Order: sequence, then C-alpha cells, then structure tokens
Amino acid sequence: MYEDLNDVARLKFVKEMESIAAQTRQNLQDAANRFAATAGAGIRSGQHDALLCRLRIDGAEQMARTLFQIWVDLIKKRNGHIARGDIAFIGNKVEESVGAQKANLKKVFAQQGGAVVPTMLQEVGMRMHAVSASARRDLEIMVREHEVLSKKAIAEKQSMNKAPSRYSVGRRVLFGMANQPATVKSVADVPDQSGDFVHELLADKTQQVVRVLSCDIRPFPDLDEDLRGNLPMIHIENSNVANLNLGSQIGTINAAIQNISKGDESQREFARALEEFTQAVVSEALSDADKREVVEALSTIAEQGTKKPEERSTGTLKALVAWIPTAIATVHHLTALWDKFGPIIKGYLGI
Repeated sequence: MYEDLNDVARLKFVKEMESIAAQTRQNLQDAANRFAATAGAGIRSGQHDALLCRLRIDGAEQMARTLFQIWVDLIKKRNGHIARGDIAFIGNKVEESVGAQKANLKKVFAQQGGAVVPTMLQEVGMRMHAVSASARRDLEIMVREHEVLSKKAIAEKQSMNKAPSRYSVGRRVLFGMANQPATVKSVADVPDQSGDFVHELLADKTQQVVRVLSCDIRPFPDLDEDLRGNLPMIHIENSNVANLNLGSQIGTINAAIQNISKGDESQREFARALEEFTQAVVSEALSDADKREVVEALSTIAEQGTKKPEERSTGTLKALVAWIPTAIATVHHLTALWDKFGPIIKGYLGI
C-alpha cells in the first residue's frame, strides 16, 4: 500500500538527516568552544555535559519529526488526505525512528560519560515518548478534520442539488436557527437570483412580516397521537388565560421545548422543567398583568435555550431568572415549583 512511496521517503529522509546531523555537530562544537573560552581547556562541568546531551536529544527529536512530516506530505500528495488506516503506518514509522534514536543516544551518552548520564537517559525516554504520542495525536486530528469536512461537503452538495421548496399561503412553519413559529402570508411565483423562493412570513412572536428563503424554512411538525403523550406541550385551551392573547408566546415556548427535547438528557430535563413550570404559570391565580409578563419572560428563556451557549444573551437571561421569583412571590405553589425547576433551568443555561 505504501511501497510506491518508500524509495522517495527514504531519499528525502537521508537528505534531511544529513542536514540535521551536520547542524547538531555544529551546535555541539559551538557549545564546547563557548565553555572552553569561559572555563578553560580540560575543565569538566555537569551543566555543560547536560547541555551537550540535550543538543543531541534536540537533533534526535528533529529527525523523528522530520520523518513524520515526510510521510504525511507524501501520502497527502498521493491521496489528498490522511486516512484512518494511515495512522498506524506513520505512527509505527515514527516509533521505529524514535527507538533507533534512543539506542544511539544511549551509546553516545555512555561514551561521553559523566554523572548526568542517568538523568539524561530518563529525559531521552520522556522526550522520545512525547514525539511518538504527539505524532499519533496530530494524525488523529488530521483524520477527524477530514471526516468532518467531508461530511459537511457531502451535505452541502446534497443541499445544493435539492430542489427548493414552496410553502402554501396559510401554512404553519418554523424559520431561522431558533425555529421561530410563523404563518406563510405569500410566496414568490419564481425563484430569486440564488434559485430559491422568497416567502413572506408573519412571525408569531413579533407579529411582523419577514422575508425568508425556503432553505431557512421548515414545515411545522404535525402532532401524531404517540407524540402527544411523549413530547412536552403547553395547553391553554379552556383555561382562565384564553383571553390573554398569549398564543404567540406559548407557541414559541412549545416549539422550543419540542426542539430541545430531541437532544440529550440535560436538554430533555430542561425542556420538561420549562414546560411544567410554564403550564403551572398559565393555570395559577396570578394577576393578568403578572401572568402575561412571566409567560413573556419564559418565552424569551425558551428561545434563548435553543441557541448555542456562546450565542445566548447571558445578561438578559440572568435578569429574567432573577426577576421571576419576585413576580410569582404571591403564589406559594409557583414559588415551590420554581425552587424545584429554577436550578434545572439556570444550570442548563449556565447562569
């Protein structure tokens, strides 16, 4: 599999090895000359002996790293990338080089002599092991990077090849990264310059009309019978808040918790806590004004919860979470629920 590259790799390595060896010899000579000039001829120093050892270790490290880079460059030129199967081959090549360098340094140190030799041999072992470990780590990074970028390229290609969608007027949809609920008000008859269709959507949250391409729109999911019992959902039908016009806020919260519920355990726990607390708020005997404000705050928390941690407005979240206990202080049941669910919500949001 690598036979065609062996001769080229060997010639490149021999050339580089000669250059590294020559530079190492020059470094050793320069160090010896400096020491002789300051300490005098025939004088021996443990510190100087250690310096000479480390200069030789530097050269050995450079040779192993050079061999690693030669093989990486050759395989990339032939195949375009480093594959998972290449890790073992290149890693073994580096380890073979490291083993040879360790054996050679042991002989050289024994000839040099001095009290520092045992310590320097330990340093050789640690530094050579670090070279091998670093090589395998770098190879793993190259492979994973290629795998991720390849998947992304395939997804982008598939997306480009997919025909753009057109959503009917009146259709309930979600748009944007936060999956904001909206209703389609109009759709273009022909695609724009990008080849996509422009839709005018009436956003539930802001009640404003926004222009959105179909590539950034998703159909509002239908509620199957099995999902009704499994996914969290806030209901306000036949409740004492039916006349408070909280539909858009509740819609935002429902869309957010259903989206978050598809994630890991911590996301599902956050979604369930948000759903149960919101359901209690809309059902309890808060004043209409307080109820509307608390639901609006929970709507913002839900929307922020769908974003990546670095994209969230931490200041806004901290202010809302700190304000909620005050807003519900007159209702003992809500206070008890916040004591239960508040830490879950704050922990998920990282505040």
